[in-house]
Amino acid sequence: MTEQELIDYFTDKNLPETLRINRAVTQHEVRVAVDRNIETMLANPKQGGAKHRLTQIMTALETPYAGLTAIFT
Repeated sequence: MTEQELIDYFTDKNLPETLRINRAVTQHEVRVAVDRNIETMLANPKQGGAKHRLTQIMTALETPYAGLTAIFT
């Protein structure tokens, strides 16, 4: 996904205050984090950390973390 596609995805998106990204990570102040990461991504396009975090947030919005899904037999 390109930088512009990520920006377009989050533009006018209704975001929750807190979002569980995975088993170990909960993102607080989601709107602030998204805005900060977009700004960082645009300022430092060669560093992938901000783009990676935005992708994680987008994925968590689309498919919310539901806990362990392994089935033990």
